Amino acid sequence: MVTDRSSARADDRSLDADEGAPLRLRPEIEQSWRRCRAIGAAPDGSRFRFIDDTYTDSKLIRAARPVVDRLAEQLADTPVTILLADQDATIVDRRTGVRSLLGRLDRAQVAPGFMFSEEYAGTNGIGTALEERKAFRVRGGEHMLESLQSLACVGSPIVDPVSRTVVGILDITCNVDQVSDLMAPLIFSAVRDVEERLFDQSAKSEQVLLREYMRSKRRGNAAVVAMSPDTVIATPTASRLMDSTDQMMIWDWISSHLGTKQEWEGPLRFADGIDVRVHARRVSESGEQLSAILELRPMVSSAVSRPHTAALPASRHAPATESAGRIVGRSLATHRLQSRIDEIAGTVGPVLVTGESGVGKSHVARYIQQRWGHDGDIPVIDGSTLTPETVTDLRARLSSNVPWIVEHVDEIPDDAVAPTRRLLDAAATMSAPIVATATSTAPDGAGQQVHTHVRRSVSVSPLRQRIEDLDDLARELLGAHLPGRPTPQLQPAAHRALVAHHWPGNVRELDAVLCTAIARSMGFDIRLEHLPDDYRALGSGRQLTSLERSEREAIVRALDEADGNKSLAADRLGVARSTLYRKLRALGLENERFGS
Repeated sequence: MVTDRSSARADDRSLDADEGAPLRLRPEIEQSWRRCRAIGAAPDGSRFRFIDDTYTDSKLIRAARPVVDRLAEQLADTPVTILLADQDATIVDRRTGVRSLLGRLDRAQVAPGFMFSEEYAGTNGIGTALEERKAFRVRGGEHMLESLQSLACVGSPIVDPVSRTVVGILDITCNVDQVSDLMAPLIFSAVRDVEERLFDQSAKSEQVLLREYMRSKRRGNAAVVAMSPDTVIATPTASRLMDSTDQMMIWDWISSHLGTKQEWEGPLRFADGIDVRVHARRVSESGEQLSAILELRPMVSSAVSRPHTAALPASRHAPATESAGRIVGRSLATHRLQSRIDEIAGTVGPVLVTGESGVGKSHVARYIQQRWGHDGDIPVIDGSTLTPETVTDLRARLSSNVPWIVEHVDEIPDDAVAPTRRLLDAAATMSAPIVATATSTAPDGAGQQVHTHVRRSVSVSPLRQRIEDLDDLARELLGAHLPGRPTPQLQPAAHRALVAHHWPGNVRELDAVLCTAIARSMGFDIRLEHLPDDYRALGSGRQLTSLERSEREAIVRALDEADGNKSLAADRLGVARSTLYRKLRALGLENERFGS
């Protein structure tokens, strides 16, 4: 209950920077302030974030709306405001009793669309209740933000009774001099009502899902999974095939394909390199929250695929290398890349790896060398630094069978092009273990002259074309940053935001984002607020279809070529400018840094 009558100013309630000791702050408030400062909250509110496309028909809102309506009616003539926030602390509904409070709330940005997580809004009844996972009251100067210090609030988490996760926060706010002891009991009672409605909603859909799951099991299907946003039920056989990241990937997959269809079937790759064929069948009615039954069939031939070894010259037969494993990822593009490497890795000889900057060409080059049996440090040569003399020296060492990786062969200086061509021709004749990388797949001038002298090549797709790989890549990158420690997981909101991003910098960009997120999360699971500011837009909350990804890539390419000029980009695409703007919004590109 709100009984604290203290009225000290915010600057008197700061923490002693030298001693680290609290100055008249309640212990729970002091702990929140320290946490807020550690993650960069600004007392002036300069880090406030606004989300333009908050959900208006979520499960939380459907359950809470009648309760909030009733509470708002009861408090219609009182100077309080009822706030409903989602699982990311974004306000999705606001009801004000007396209108005189509206101006103060608007000036403090206590309005729908604003994110009140601690990183953006400091200590407050919504963000701190979410962080603590319990009811929390904040009054006056206990708020870190100066704009909130005239207010008092009580926030309480709304816990889904089925999934046991916090799905939102219900908060009551008033002027600091109008606090009532009834605020907390009112909120606690309303939260219980919302949670009961959540249970009633879940109970009906979960009963249907469970019934269909049991039917599929009785038909003799060994690997069956029942999925909804709140539930995953799997047979023991299915559980052995997938882990938690696979579950998230599968949910994105069915959300993409079962939006307008009743059934879908296609291949997926799980985290352990297991390829499966998934048949998904929608259980819920169209327009209702998605739930589905999935039947998994392992694709044994692809799971055990190895480099072809038949009819290979004995002297240059690549040794079998179990330690090389498989390329990280489960997308169709990565599956094709793995198959191509399997085809060429059985015979040693020059290979060209192409792809956009940051896609992981050097990683693939090292992987090919491992498949040839070359572990440990592989000498790496920057093609842009080659001279005729260094190329001549390298050619003299071909017979020693030393493995090399030559990066940026499309940037070789003009005077080194002819010697490099002769080097590559000799390497092919001698089956030398050389892997080259190039950013351009169709270079002009000197680069083209070098490309044509490497007869075998593999292409690494950009991350935006294999977004299904993001979970696997993230786990691999996070594990590399925290060796010897449990690997953090991407929480659902953070995952949705990353999947919605276009990734012009590819895997290198993802690695940089995760490095920042690890520092902010202190090595624990990564939530939305731990991501850099430019990566937190949730977009539509769904994964784009293959057609939409192609459209998005074409639009981005046109905007890049037009230096961000939308009118010129629309002309290049052959569409009206209004159509382009509509596509930008639909494909989650409206916040990208393009010109007007």
